[in-house]
Amino acid sequence: MYAIEMNNYGDVGVLVETKTAPKPEIKPNQLLVKQHATAIDPYDVKFRQGLMGSDREVPLIPGSSVAGEVVALGAEVTGFSIGDRVAASPHLKSYAEYVALGRSSVAKIPENVSYPQAAAVVLGAQTGYQVVTKDLDIKPEESVLILGGSGSVGLTALQVAKLRGASDIYTTAIGAGVAFLKSFDDTIHVIDSHAQPLTTTIPDGVDAILDPIGGASLTESLGVLKPSGRLVSIAGNADDARVTNTYLSSNGAQLEALLKLISDAKIKVVIAEVAPFNVENLKKFQALKHVLGKLVLTFE
Repeated sequence: MYAIEMNNYGDVGVLVETKTAPKPEIKPNQLLVKQHATAIDPYDVKFRQGLMGSDREVPLIPGSSVAGEVVALGAEVTGFSIGDRVAASPHLKSYAEYVALGRSSVAKIPENVSYPQAAAVVLGAQTGYQVVTKDLDIKPEESVLILGGSGSVGLTALQVAKLRGASDIYTTAIGAGVAFLKSFDDTIHVIDSHAQPLTTTIPDGVDAILDPIGGASLTESLGVLKPSGRLVSIAGNADDARVTNTYLSSNGAQLEALLKLISDAKIKVVIAEVAPFNVENLKKFQALKHVLGKLVLTFE
């Protein structure tokens, strides 16, 4: 089958195409999915660069988002049929025509949600959904700060926090992201983090913070977190009892709940560009920086 592999860790030059990758053989609890769309996530870029570790033997097939059609079912799989439109976020192996997926990770895609939309939300957006609904468990009338709101994690988190009844919702951005967020939802307080200190723009503090950035941004945000507040980070840590770390615990039920919100037009998916799946387009997309919206590759 056609796939794109990493032959080493490094810049985009390590991405190479192959037409002889073996088609996956599924286990009893797996589904075989014919790919229709895969998205580019920051995790994919960091993994290719070796920033997520470089202990896995190369060559390997990277990629972490699947949106496609079920073409085979393991003997123990129930609840799915051949031809079902499904999505999932596997760890690696999505840059290929066919992907084997564990049954518990797979969600059905609603009829009015496209393959590119589904691929665009399985990793970053699902992380934002999980943090707001579970890790932070935002309650009605709570005030919330979402750092980096123009990214896929932040943009979904902002929308879910609003759906859960958060009172004052703040977010940070830089450059074109500031205007983007202000036009996206004018009820959200958008802070230009290069020009506006958090302590002066959020004088009363907030109940909850989502940090997908880490470093100095995390440290600064603690200055506006109420003494009884909580901060969940997916990118850093701090010596503060109010701070906890988390990571995406992807599962089909959680992803289906997010896809249902998209189907019901309660969550918007912003896609910057869609292009055919090939090594040239993958290299191009992985090299782009500060893109507003998701980059998606589709399989013909």
